[in-house]
Amino acid sequence: MCKQAFAARVQLNGCYFHYETDGFDDDDSTPKHELLHETCSEKKAGDGGFIAVRDAAFIAMESEGVNDKGFYEADYEHVHVMAQCEGDLWGCDCSECVGIAVEIAQKDCGSSVSGQVYLDKCFLSYAYNSKGKPGNSYPEEEKNGKNTGKTVAIVLGAAAAVTAGFMLLKLMKSRCNKNDDI
Repeated sequence: MCKQAFAARVQLNGCYFHYETDGFDDDDSTPKHELLHETCSEKKAGDGGFIAVRDAAFIAMESEGVNDKGFYEADYEHVHVMAQCEGDLWGCDCSECVGIAVEIAQKDCGSSVSGQVYLDKCFLSYAYNSKGKPGNSYPEEEKNGKNTGKTVAIVLGAAAAVTAGFMLLKLMKSRCNKNDDI
């Protein structure tokens, strides 16, 4: 995946891996918390107060702080937030890095329903979910009534129930016919 690389980072949900060769990151001319990468979803939230809820989730995260392993994950109303600092970044330094990532997400992602910000020493992720759990639901889907997965499940469930009922009635009828012959 990273052949002949001097350094690499892998971020999975709840897991962060970073390696680099000795002396690779000795350049002190870079900013303290350099932005490495950011992604913001193309899907935008409507006028349903998403930005206020997202910002409240960020405030809750910043006030609670990351745990002793440099990790934070929580659901705030319909927004799932996660932050993680590198192993050598603790306490106030970690909080400062996460705070900068929050500012970048607010400014650059705007009303995007999800985003990720990678700084040199920390990572921030947020995602909206109409059910209040992590996932890929978006406000527009709920607002426009586009819930095809749920509709398909209901239709299939109803068809299965009707089929099972029909088979049960046929079984009862055949048993009754056998009893009449005796």
